[in-house]
Amino acid sequence: MEIILKNIKDTEKLAKKIAKDLPKGGPSVLALYGNLGSGKTTFTQFLAKALGIKEKILSPTFVIMKTYKLSDANTRIHANDTNKLKQMVHIDTYRLNSAKDLTTLGLKDLLKDKENILVIEWPEKIEKLLPKNTVRIYFSVVSEKERKIVIK
Repeated sequence: MEIILKNIKDTEKLAKKIAKDLPKGGPSVLALYGNLGSGKTTFTQFLAKALGIKEKILSPTFVIMKTYKLSDANTRIHANDTNKLKQMVHIDTYRLNSAKDLTTLGLKDLLKDKENILVIEWPEKIEKLLPKNTVRIYFSVVSEKERKIVIK
């Protein structure tokens, strides 16, 4: 699916839709591809807001990984889902040398936990560790305000 986001409001709408459509039976993994400034972190901020996270979301480039608890009111994204989503884990692999760096931080356990939503920026470095059902979102700059998004 290819989408042109004409402004920041379109980015917010897309994030809300994806939050609603997160796969049941998690964990849910969103891999965000794109150059610097293409909108990955902005999208993640809106996704977190749609999931009820009140904290300010910043790119975890220097800390690699940041965990945010979902509020009790928002732990059930799907009304008929028996699986409760409890946290969003925001990962940025930009500074990693290899996938091994992230495995020492417990990535495999995070990927197994059905209560997690993982949002991974710069996933190219850990591609071989991503589950088959990972939602891949490609961001590219069209103009100062417009972004092209491809979802696979």
